[in-house]
Amino acid sequence: MLGMIAVADVLDMLTPDDDDTPDCLYVRDVLPHKRTSEHYARLLEEIRADGMALPIMIRTSHGQPWLVDGHHRVAAAEELGITHLVWSDLPVEIEDHQFNYTMRGSWGPYRPAA
Repeated sequence: MLGMIAVADVLDMLTPDDDDTPDCLYVRDVLPHKRTSEHYARLLEEIRADGMALPIMIRTSHGQPWLVDGHHRVAAAEELGITHLVWSDLPVEIEDHQFNYTMRGSWGPYRPAA
């Protein structure tokens, strides 16, 4: 499924554990760290010039939405004043995520409230 979601709503979503940010539970908490990555400045310029190329990926676990891919894109959107993003509940290239735990077990597709 594809859809549009407000960046403000994504900021309040949960995020999987990250070795570099183990105490961060919400997307808004990991964005400062994501902005320090070596490729962030280049991504920011690409999005500024060409727009967002890929949707962010949102999945659910136990009824809660989680941003599982696209943290750098969310950080860039917030910085550039982009208010809405395209989201998907499936990875764009499934082979890149074959061992991703968010594709197994209790994780389900994201379905926003109507």
